[in-house]
Amino acid sequence: MAENHEQNGDGHDGGHHTNYKKIYFTLLGLLVVSVAGPFLEILVITLITAFGIAVVKANLVIQNFMHLKAEKRLAKWILATSLLLMALMFAGISADVMNHEGRNWVNLAAMAAVERGIVDPHAEGEVEEVEFVAVARTVEADFNLICATCHGTGGLGDGAAGVALDTPPADFTDPVFWETRDMDRILNVITNGAAAVGGSSLMVGWSASFSAERIQEFADYVLAFRPEE
Repeated sequence: MAENHEQNGDGHDGGHHTNYKKIYFTLLGLLVVSVAGPFLEILVITLITAFGIAVVKANLVIQNFMHLKAEKRLAKWILATSLLLMALMFAGISADVMNHEGRNWVNLAAMAAVERGIVDPHAEGEVEEVEFVAVARTVEADFNLICATCHGTGGLGDGAAGVALDTPPADFTDPVFWETRDMDRILNVITNGAAAVGGSSLMVGWSASFSAERIQEFADYVLAFRPEE
């Protein structure tokens, strides 16, 4: 009697993936490592395990369960949309996680902790203070972290999330772009969002996340892409 289930060319046997158990235990092992990472209390290792393992797990799921290996175009849109949503999420929560004060709120405990060093508020008795070193990110680092998602690190409007937008992000190196832009307009868009000048609402304002001085630095950085006449 002929066998009802024949192995096809994409590694499946009778409609079931031949490596389900291997993939399951791989994902389980990666989960254990990602959970254990924060207990090492080393920021770099925690970030590597969190994001690195997330990428590996997502790749395994996409290739073996979602069958997107042959759907490169769809995978590109999923990546672009994910990056765009991540940028929007960061824009919404950065005011709380990056600052110690904002509109109608002040995190007094965090401000006090920074002034005297990082301590464990739940420890009993005396606690040993550790040296706290505040590392200020450069405006270039902030631009590459936030703005380059759509505008690209070179300001060309070729960021990974830009392909998901109906209206392509601005190319800061295009002379035509600067024919209708000046410092006041750039500051207005960064502060209040592109909707303030009739642009896309997906370009959100950053006044709640960054100080006026930082926004000015962003504007100066953007103007640096302007080609010389």
